[in-house]
Amino acid sequence: MKKRVWQNVACGALVSLVWVAVACAEGASQVSLLPSPITLPARIGPMQYTGSPHKYDDPRLGMSYQYGGDGLSLTVYIYDAGETDLVDGADTRSTCREFEIAKAGVIQAYQKPQLKIEQRVRLTPPDEFPQMREAQYEFEREGKPTISFIWITTAAKHFVKLRLSMNPRLRDELPEARRAVLAVVGEAIKPHLTAMKPREEKEGGSSVGFNLSGLLGGDDGSMEASLIYLMLLNEVAEKSNDLSAVCGGEFVPSLEEEVGIYRSLFALDQELAKSKVGKVITKINKVGFLEEYLWADRHREAWGETPPDGLLLPEYATWREKNLKRFSPPDFGSVTIDHVRALPLEPLSP
Repeated sequence: MKKRVWQNVACGALVSLVWVAVACAEGASQVSLLPSPITLPARIGPMQYTGSPHKYDDPRLGMSYQYGGDGLSLTVYIYDAGETDLVDGADTRSTCREFEIAKAGVIQAYQKPQLKIEQRVRLTPPDEFPQMREAQYEFEREGKPTISFIWITTAAKHFVKLRLSMNPRLRDELPEARRAVLAVVGEAIKPHLTAMKPREEKEGGSSVGFNLSGLLGGDDGSMEASLIYLMLLNEVAEKSNDLSAVCGGEFVPSLEEEVGIYRSLFALDQELAKSKVGKVITKINKVGFLEEYLWADRHREAWGETPPDGLLLPEYATWREKNLKRFSPPDFGSVTIDHVRALPLEPLSP
C-alpha cells in the first residue's frame, strides 16, 4: 500500500508538520468546536471532517466532531462534565479523572484490550506546553483488531478529548499520523491557554485527616483505633487503582477493602482490642455482622444504594437493636491523596 502524506496540503503546498493546516490556511475550512472557542481544520492529513457535529442530550457531555478516512477514525469531544472554572493542562485532578474514565470505557467496551503506552506528550515539541495525557490501546472491535489512542487535556474551560482509531494495516503510518494529529490540536488550543508553570516532579503522596469530634478526652480507645485505621487505610490507598488514588482527593475504599481494614484493626494491638470501641467492633465481627455493620452504620456514598448479595441486613438490624443500643459508630478519619499520580513525559526525539 502506498504510504500517504500526513502533512496537510494547504495553499497548494505541503505545510510544515508543526503548522499543519494552520500556517497558510486563512481561507481554509475550519471547524468550530462548540461550545468552546477552539477551531480545527476540516482536513487533518487524509482524514476529512464529516460536517455533522453531535450534540448530546446531557449538556455536561458537550459536543463531538467526527473525522474519517480509509482505515482511520478520529472523534473530538468538547465538554465540561458540569464543572465550572476548569484549570488548563493535562495534570489537573479533573483531567486525570476524565482520562481514567475514558480508559475504563475501553476496557469495558472492547474485547482483548491491551494498554501499550500511557504517558504525557508535548503537542508541539520542543515546546514544553501544551501537553496531553495519552493512552494507546490495541483491542478487537466486532472481531476486528484495532489500534486506538486516547488523548485528553483541558483548555478554554473545557475538556478536549480525542479518540483516534486505526486499522493495523496502517501501522507503518502510526508515528506520523499520531504526531500530525497532536500538532494540529496543539496549535489549535495554544491561543486559548492560560500561562502554565513547569510540572514539579515528585513522588505520589497522601495526607491523613482526623475527625476529632468525640475522640478526645476519653479512654475508649477511639484515638488509638483512629491512628491504626488511618495507617491501614493509607497502605490500601497507595496500592489502589481507584480514581481517587490515581487522581487525588479523598480516598474511598471499597466495602471489601473496608471490611479487611476493620478485621486487621484490632488484631494489630491486643490492648486496643480490650478498649471500649475495640470490644464492640470485635463483638460485631465475631457474630458475623461486620460487613452489615459497615454497610448500615458506616455507609459510604460511593458504595451505591444496592447492597451486595448475601448481606443479612434485617437480621443485623434486629441484633443491633438488642446489643448496640448505646453504641455510636466512630468516624476514624480519612486519607486524602495530595496530587495526581505522575505519568512519564514522552522524551524529546534526538
